[in-house]
Amino acid sequence: MAADRPLQASFELEQHSHRIVFGSPMEAVLGPELARLSLQRCMLLATPDRAFQFNTTTGKGLHIAEFTDVRPHVPEAIVAKAVDQARMHAPDGLIAFGGGSTIDTAKAVAHRLHVSVVAIPTNFSGSEVTWNYGLTSDGSKQTMRDPSVLPGTVIYDPSLLASLPDRLWTCSSVNAMAHAIEALYAPQSNPLTAALAEEGIRKVIAGLRLKEAEGGKKAATCSLMGSWLCGEVLSQVGMGFHHRICHVLGGTYGLAHAETHTVLLPISISFVSNDAPALAVLRDLFPAQSLADGIAGLAQRGGAPASLQDLGFREKDIPEVARLALRTPTDCPRSITVPDIEGLLLRAFRGYQLSQPLAAIS
Repeated sequence: MAADRPLQASFELEQHSHRIVFGSPMEAVLGPELARLSLQRCMLLATPDRAFQFNTTTGKGLHIAEFTDVRPHVPEAIVAKAVDQARMHAPDGLIAFGGGSTIDTAKAVAHRLHVSVVAIPTNFSGSEVTWNYGLTSDGSKQTMRDPSVLPGTVIYDPSLLASLPDRLWTCSSVNAMAHAIEALYAPQSNPLTAALAEEGIRKVIAGLRLKEAEGGKKAATCSLMGSWLCGEVLSQVGMGFHHRICHVLGGTYGLAHAETHTVLLPISISFVSNDAPALAVLRDLFPAQSLADGIAGLAQRGGAPASLQDLGFREKDIPEVARLALRTPTDCPRSITVPDIEGLLLRAFRGYQLSQPLAAIS
């Protein structure tokens, strides 16, 4: 399908430098990777459950301290608390073991203390390969950008996904796809990002189908590889209107990040489908359906929430979310207004309606 892409004769690309270790057990490769980076005094950042898993798997000899008060959307107060704890122990590096909130917290700490990060993702957030991180302050989630916080090494171990709940697997996968979907039609798109985005989406879709059919390591490997590629794309082209809306819903209204992406993505795709020809390279993924219908069907079968209402969002807050989302300009393949976003949010509040009954879709 790559031949369908228009030829881009002018673009800019800044390559990022990091090391990827894919497919090996974390406990077998983490020690050598820390030695390669000359890191001897690391602080672990993880949720309490993930810290227990890390210590059970690797032992406690690879870090001198732990910070386990990680919170969704990376509140400024939590970052300050982590920085204070790090200063007490003077680590020369950080080990981020977990999802996007954990890795973004580590990057926020690294930005302030100028230390290296080794990232070990346990879902499909993609944060591990970007130099962006989210930070929520005074009820507003902002995307920060600092090349120095890009993790020096990323360890992808598919076996770590064995305990990932089905709903989180599904929603985290759709979150990964959202990075690449927006990358396909982003103004900064170039031949490399377009190729990575398409392959990343295909791998994530294949992983979801394998998870649905049989589960196991093959599904985990496919999904993790897809999320890695989608994350690499996000690091190159940034974010558009879909992410802007999700960040307002998460940072200001506290909605779960991956679940919000999952509810909104099919609606966002529908909104731009006639104005984003780059999405045509994906039309064979769901031959009997639209791309939006296909993704929504996979998500619903995977146990994802059906609507923003299911996530606790209130219909009366739609106008304020729309206003906040367009408070500053945002990239979109078509013109977008506050009433447009209000319409998107109303559809998301009620839940995406498939063109065919779910049971009839293969």
